[in-house]
Amino acid sequence: MSLPPGPQSAAIFQTIRYVTKPIPLLEECRAKHGDIFTLKLVGSGDWVFLTKPEHLKEMFTGEPEVLHAGEANKSVFGAITGSSTVLTMDDKEHLARRRLLLPPFHGERMQEYVDITRDITLARAGSWGAGQVVTMQAETQRMTCDVILRAVFGLDDSADGKRLGDLLTRLAEIGLGSPILLVPALQIDLGRFSPWGKIVHIIEQTDEALYAEIRRRRTEPIEGKSDIMSLLLQVKDEEGNQLSDKELRDELVTMLLAGHETTATGLAWAFERALALPDVLAKLRAELDTVVGSEPLSRSHLPKLEYLDAFVKETLRFRPIMPIGGSRKLTRDTKLGGYDLPAGTTVTNCLYLLHRRPDVYDDADEFRPERFIGVKTPNPYEWTPFGGGIRRCIGLAFALLEMKVVLAAVLGGWDLELTVPEVAVERRGFFMAPEGGPPIRVVGPRRRTSSTGVG
Repeated sequence: MSLPPGPQSAAIFQTIRYVTKPIPLLEECRAKHGDIFTLKLVGSGDWVFLTKPEHLKEMFTGEPEVLHAGEANKSVFGAITGSSTVLTMDDKEHLARRRLLLPPFHGERMQEYVDITRDITLARAGSWGAGQVVTMQAETQRMTCDVILRAVFGLDDSADGKRLGDLLTRLAEIGLGSPILLVPALQIDLGRFSPWGKIVHIIEQTDEALYAEIRRRRTEPIEGKSDIMSLLLQVKDEEGNQLSDKELRDELVTMLLAGHETTATGLAWAFERALALPDVLAKLRAELDTVVGSEPLSRSHLPKLEYLDAFVKETLRFRPIMPIGGSRKLTRDTKLGGYDLPAGTTVTNCLYLLHRRPDVYDDADEFRPERFIGVKTPNPYEWTPFGGGIRRCIGLAFALLEMKVVLAAVLGGWDLELTVPEVAVERRGFFMAPEGGPPIRVVGPRRRTSSTGVG
């Protein structure tokens, strides 16, 4: 057995660099060690980073019982999501749960998600005043969280609904925003005012309110409700069993974490890219004005917004929200990428380096949406913001739809401008976010009729 080469420094120093400033470390590793390299991370063992499409194809199409994604995910997110979720399951258990969860993310229900996202976005942007400077990451977090609270949890404006919504928001923002997620060895509860103890306290508070909501919803009629929680309360496995309260809790929390900070960060980068590149912004607005005009944005418009679709895909390529996306823990010795890797090794998709490969993307360091024009489904081993293989994110279509609706509503209805000449990358827990949000000035509503019907 042998591991690919990697830094010779102590694991603690590699971990600190990866947690605080991953991009320089990853670029240095590729320059020194090539397409496949190893990092030693405290509390997680050996991680082998894959940056080449051929190697990713080996991982994504390998035997699921050998390449355990659930086990790898659990080592990072399990403390918050729990173990009874599709994210942390493997083998037959994972496939059975995945089949139960797929229906809410397809079909006619997607139109309702368009309407919910559009209305929430317009309401949030409508609160901005001319001349106001907003932190875009905070704004997109609020938008995406409100969408999840409505579309996934079906929460209303009652006191209990607002309290649960506030708790879920805190869990998503503080839990996933903590760098301790990346270092399991530091997940020690030393009381509610300690770094990890604070997160444990939030989890306990949220669980109490969420279990109460689940119990309440089980006693109410579900007919006519289309939120995902209501749909999951009805699903049954092949043996006719419904999801238990614990299973439902873990799946709902996973959806919250998977669809909140991720989409919010992707949107923050999308606004940064659009406002930093006037030619790109002009093309986006010209398409919105032509396709949507003065009508309310609807699902029927989205397939015609070809440049917007390409813009979103290019944003996720050029500004990936995570340095890695999609990991597998080896259950036995395995040959991958030309190396005989020992059992217990974690292999991971280093999508940041993959997306910057000059042999995959012409002018890879240039932001060019045109590269995705007419590309409905990018190569699954070259464009991997949602992972790959049978573990590809269930919410992929939902996330892309949400990003396009938010961007169409805001860019079509408001004039905005960056307040800084350049936006750097900063580490935010598991994510790579735009430094400072970024701060964006609201010039005011667009003077001509907008693409969303807002003047």
